[in-house]
Amino acid sequence: MTLPRLEPKAIVESGDSRRRLSLGLVGLVILGVTLGGTAHVAVHAKRIEVALALGKEECVHRELTEARRHLEIEIGMLKDPARIIAFARDQLGMRAPLPSDIRALPRKAVRP
Repeated sequence: MTLPRLEPKAIVESGDSRRRLSLGLVGLVILGVTLGGTAHVAVHAKRIEVALALGKEECVHRELTEARRHLEIEIGMLKDPARIIAFARDQLGMRAPLPSDIRALPRKAVRP
């Protein structure tokens, strides 16, 4: 009795499809890991970018707060009554009125 002969092509095709399937599956796993790693790196890069921007904004906030504090001090100095009196007297030539300079005006009758 002779056994039927199998063609080598048929055996190769059977193993080839399994090999292709396993290579495709490995490729998908590698693709998934690569995409996950890329997403992980992108998230950390964005986090660093946001941290740098926050640092710059905090620096600007500190500078503005310091400028505001200096301006509030300057406003307080400019509103000082002694300084205003000295400015009026020295630069504007103003003085307090003498008693002889004060004149009383008669009151007008108020109509109901």
